[in-house]
Amino acid sequence: MSYRNILVYLNDAYKAPRIVQHATELARAFESRLVGLHVTVERGFGLPPAIEGLTFSRNEEADHLRAIFEEVTTKGRVCGEFRQIKSEGRRPIDIVIARAFAADLVVAGQTTRDWMISPVELPAHVIRECGRPVLIVPEDEQGAALPQKVVLAWNQQREATRAVYDGLPLIRGASAIELFVIEEPSGKGKFDGYSDQALGAPNDFVAGLAEHGIKPVIVAVKSTGKPIGHQICARAREQNADLLVMGAYGQSPMRELLMGGPTHQVLSNLSTPTLFSH
Repeated sequence: MSYRNILVYLNDAYKAPRIVQHATELARAFESRLVGLHVTVERGFGLPPAIEGLTFSRNEEADHLRAIFEEVTTKGRVCGEFRQIKSEGRRPIDIVIARAFAADLVVAGQTTRDWMISPVELPAHVIRECGRPVLIVPEDEQGAALPQKVVLAWNQQREATRAVYDGLPLIRGASAIELFVIEEPSGKGKFDGYSDQALGAPNDFVAGLAEHGIKPVIVAVKSTGKPIGHQICARAREQNADLLVMGAYGQSPMRELLMGGPTHQVLSNLSTPTLFSH
């Protein structure tokens, strides 16, 4: 398994150089084809008059993003293609998702200033709808794209299991891999890392990964009582992880929105490149 086609979404010229560099390093390592995607929102796309005037520079920004993409990919010696797509009345998010269907891996930045939406909304939509693993690169990320220290946040759910296997190409070359399991306060939940019955599942999971040459160390901890997403982020920081891997939206979107589930919490506090899969 490898990533033969990587899509990197670009909507911010200020953050683009680092994101393109990250994606280019991955494309070079996996000998992948790299596609840079930028969606141009035309004037009049449901924007109030006061905001419409800000769209005049969309083409200029697209040209700048194209120049950044072509410069970085040329230096990195990867096969790259920049695509600028006009929204033409469609929701830009829908265009990104449609193009993501053809990718083995989607790379995007942590935040967006386009479309007047929250920093979490764009990656959340893409993660939830595209059916592909999505790597979110933090705004201030400066590390190497190929990780050496990896934290796998695992809770015995489908999404977490899929995320680990979607991330195998990235995980395989790491020198330190941790399977991080959190025990809920009740001791009876999906994160019950201390009971013999619950520990059997992580042990079996790790045994399965060993068949792929991956041997994580199981770290089962009791919940601190803080939100699960915050505990996951804290663990990744403590381990100086180069990559965090986790399942996304294991609970309903409405519950995630109202209660602020782990996916939303991690997206809002991201400091480590994180591979999400739903």
